Amino acid sequence: MTTPQSPEIEPPDLEALSDPELWRERALSLWEWIKAQAVSTDFAFQVGAIIVAVIVGFALRKHIAELLERLFTISALQRFKSYSVRTLTPVIGPALAYIFLSAVMYIFTQAEIDNFWVRLAANLMGAWAIVRLATSLISEPFWARTAAIIAWTIAAMNILGWLTPTMGFLESIGGGVGGGRVSVLSAIQAVIMLVVLYWLASRAASILSNRINKLPSLNPSARLLIGKTVQVTLITTAILLAISSLGIPLGALAIFSGAVGLGIGFGLQKIFSNLVSGVILLLDRSIKPGDVITLDETYGRVNSLGMRFASVITRDGMEHLIPNEEFITTKVINWSFSDHAVRIKRAVGVAYGTDVPRAVDLVIEAAETVPRVLESPKVKCLLRGFGDNSIDLEVRFWIADPGQGVNNVASEVLIAIWQSFADNGVEFPFPQRDIHFRKSDPVDVRIISD
Repeated sequence: MTTPQSPEIEPPDLEALSDPELWRERALSLWEWIKAQAVSTDFAFQVGAIIVAVIVGFALRKHIAELLERLFTISALQRFKSYSVRTLTPVIGPALAYIFLSAVMYIFTQAEIDNFWVRLAANLMGAWAIVRLATSLISEPFWARTAAIIAWTIAAMNILGWLTPTMGFLESIGGGVGGGRVSVLSAIQAVIMLVVLYWLASRAASILSNRINKLPSLNPSARLLIGKTVQVTLITTAILLAISSLGIPLGALAIFSGAVGLGIGFGLQKIFSNLVSGVILLLDRSIKPGDVITLDETYGRVNSLGMRFASVITRDGMEHLIPNEEFITTKVINWSFSDHAVRIKRAVGVAYGTDVPRAVDLVIEAAETVPRVLESPKVKCLLRGFGDNSIDLEVRFWIADPGQGVNNVASEVLIAIWQSFADNGVEFPFPQRDIHFRKSDPVDVRIISD
């Protein structure tokens, strides 16, 4: 019995694509082939094999998923369990179906049985597995959809037999660059390689940074510097590998890259200034994560220090992104640079006629009652001068936690002083003015009624 063969699908002829008669002939040819296949024994064998392979593949999915979860219970792999299981579980079903269909296709080939429909199903399952893997790995919806479209397109071209001719056509379009030849195909491959290598480099840098941050022997600045260095090195390596895949000698790009680098240096002067400033801050450790700083009118805690900017969180919860250059060129108050203990000064005035030594003792006693005020160094109260309306005192006290706020503890101290003065009869001053009337200049007093 002669079995119908797979349809002859010729590569696309770009000049004949606009001919409707060609499309009609191909559609009729395909329809005749489908009708011949529908009544053939090979078609029945293939459909049965496809159904069995798909059912078995998806039936084993649950057992393979359980085996995968048990595998990641090993202590060395346990930290990757949640991410790996979440990523690989959706791929198991179509991947097993693809493996079984590939095995069926090999058996049919050896038995000289037509396997067009098996190959079609295998390609579809393979594309489905790739799409599921891509959507699991890519969190951005746009790029996930883009990867899915590319995977389905490649699968469709492979099924129709257009993939190899299209790749040959793209390879024929190109020209010489830097002593090598760059084609459209090699450029597309380089872009895909760059995307994959960049993703792998970013993931590897993230994992290494997490491991470095857990090292107790390194200070925060050293951890951040090592982590950023690893990230830049891996990403630079990925870019160089992608460029070298084009077949262009890297030495041939030296002059071009130098000119581009010079132009970028002038155009992006501020950005490079911030990058260099970030490296300096990481090396000299003048500003590091956890420090409490004051820059102009910004007071807060340094949350993170990057290569371009520092994140400073103020007491009101606002996060300021300050360029690193500001820390180099502007006066910065670092409340916790060498010691977290800082002294706070606040002015206190009392009325004339007050027993000043007694008032000084009351100020010291009141400040010492605030929990955040340190016992050592001791609280001091100084007489600063005699003002127009008051006797001017100044209370000086120390705290060890400026990150918890400075104005709030100063307010607590002033409230305690006010309460102590009120309990002991010490008066606060108020503005006083003396008005003198001369006899030679009588005052005209008038009463105006409504």
